[in-house]
Amino acid sequence: MFHLLKLGPVPLSMGTTGVYLRIGASGDPSAPVFEQDDVAGVRALIAGLEDTSQALCEPALAEAALELGLSVAPPPQAALSSRAAIATFLAWGQRGVSGLGSDKALLFVQAATEYWNAMPWTHWDDGQPFVVDVTGAHEHTYEGCVFHADDGLAGLALYERPGALARLLELQVHGQGEEAKALPAIAVSLEPSPAYAVEALSAAGRVPRLPLPIKSGPHGVSVPSSLESLILVAALRAVARLSPTQTEALSSMVAGEARMDVRVRAPAQRVRN
Repeated sequence: MFHLLKLGPVPLSMGTTGVYLRIGASGDPSAPVFEQDDVAGVRALIAGLEDTSQALCEPALAEAALELGLSVAPPPQAALSSRAAIATFLAWGQRGVSGLGSDKALLFVQAATEYWNAMPWTHWDDGQPFVVDVTGAHEHTYEGCVFHADDGLAGLALYERPGALARLLELQVHGQGEEAKALPAIAVSLEPSPAYAVEALSAAGRVPRLPLPIKSGPHGVSVPSSLESLILVAALRAVARLSPTQTEALSSMVAGEARMDVRVRAPAQRVRN
């Protein structure tokens, strides 16, 4: 059995395109098809299939299914998860971070979903420093903070130097925004766009945001290293396990034969009037 799904519209440098996916029952996708309309996209997906009765269109493709004589059925969770992973990696490519690899994209989606569901910003705000100790293959102590803005942007930042949050606030108060952005840090920004990725992730029951790993510093914004990405994944998972009564959590990551432990200690819960 094959499930036929659509992703998009996906914005391009000029215009948009639809991305059409044929996904097996276990969640394994075939090569994506790029077309401007649903009938052409679905027709390309079933080209070469000996038995098209084994192809089921998702409800969003019902009109194309009717024209091509195909059945319609809601896709299973495995197909929705596969589409979400493809959407994330496609969006990463458009944001210039796909060099981290599709395996990292999956890790970020899983960890960001745990973090989003835990809603740590309801207990702490972006001015409260977390202690993030990394030991093992890499050893460093970061100063972390959770953030969730009114515009929907959320995430987790790990600053490289102690006292960074106090320095950040000082720079912002004095209108030194560029200097504030130059403070060395790695972060996961949970972005409310692009819409096609957010919709695919939401439909699969994952974080309704695009998890975007970033690195900032005096030389501008760049992509975190593979090691830094794993630190971010572990930190997301550790923070997701915290609560006002559980103020310390440990998350471990294994990269090849190397192991890292990331231990996060939370500040006291912010008292809101």
